[in-house]
Formats: sequence, structure tokens, C-alpha cells
Amino acid sequence: MLRALRRETFDLLILDHALPDMAGFDVLTKIREIVATHVPVVFVTSFQADSDETSALNAGADDYLIKPVEAGVLRARIGSVLRRARAVASGNGEEAGDGFAFDPVACSVSRNGVAVHLTERQFRLALLFYQHLGTTLSREHILDLVWNGDAGVSTRTIDTQICRLRTKLTLAPESGYRLASVHGRGYRLDRL
Repeated sequence: MLRALRRETFDLLILDHALPDMAGFDVLTKIREIVATHVPVVFVTSFQADSDETSALNAGADDYLIKPVEAGVLRARIGSVLRRARAVASGNGEEAGDGFAFDPVACSVSRNGVAVHLTERQFRLALLFYQHLGTTLSREHILDLVWNGDAGVSTRTIDTQICRLRTKLTLAPESGYRLASVHGRGYRLDRL
């Protein structure tokens, strides 16, 4: 799982204290070290002590559920954690960092109060990169999330949209960001 976190992005992770290779707390600590952006983590475990729950939440878990958990409750709690995470990431009145703010209704990004109009796909692409700042995203992963896995979209289309996004948002070293291709792996947005 830790290797996968270096290559791919995840909307949410579910952990247990009792994992085959490593304790859940240790995995959570590694996740927070490896992943540049906040990935929501929900513990679902049979450990019932208040101290276990407190430790998990203090270590960065977003929720803690004790087994057995009804499927409906689990879905509702995961939905709640995801809504909170997306509200922060999508901007909903909040800054994304360095003066960037995302407006999902207008499909625009503003920087220091100046709006930049983007197409819907460009907006989704920008939001994806900012949600996963510092993480290399494969073209396949970008295709899945931004173009909903449309097999008719060529990698050249993705490259073109990334080039346009780089220009529109001035994602260049002189502005404090670099959106660059990672040979053989995909693209990565870094804050310099």
C-alpha cells in the first residue's frame, strides 16, 4: 500500500490497527510522511479502548469506528469524511494556498483575487493537481478522474490541456510553482 501511495492518488484510506505487515498507527504515520496532501483516513477496528481511539485521532485519522459496523453507518461516515475533505479542497470559500482559490460554480481559479476562466476540464485538472500537490499523477489516472476514463481521449489531448493550464495559471518557477512531466510516469505540480 505504501508503494502505491507514492505512485497513485486515493480519495480515502481505511485502516485497521491489526495489519499483517505493520501496525495501523505506523501506517498512518508513514502515510502522513509520504503523501504531500491530506488523504482522509478512517480507522475501522476491533480495538475498543478510548486510548486507542484518542491516539488514532491525534495521529491524524479523520474518523474511528469500532467493529462490527453496520454497512449503512460505514457508508454514511465515509461520505461525511469525504464531504469535509472535498469542501476544503474545492475552495468553497477557502484558499488553496499562495492566493489560489477555486470556484466550482464558475469553473475558475482566482489568484490574489484575479479570476482566471478555465474550461470545465481545465478546472477539474487544476483542482486535481492542487489536491495532490507534490504527487506524480499518471496520464491514466488523470484520464480516469478528469475525462472519466474516456478511451477516445489521446495522451496528446491530456498533454495539450496541461500545457494550456500551465500557461493560464502561470505554473512556472518564477511564480512559485512548477507543473512538469515526469518521464515515463506522468505529471507533477510542485510548490517551489
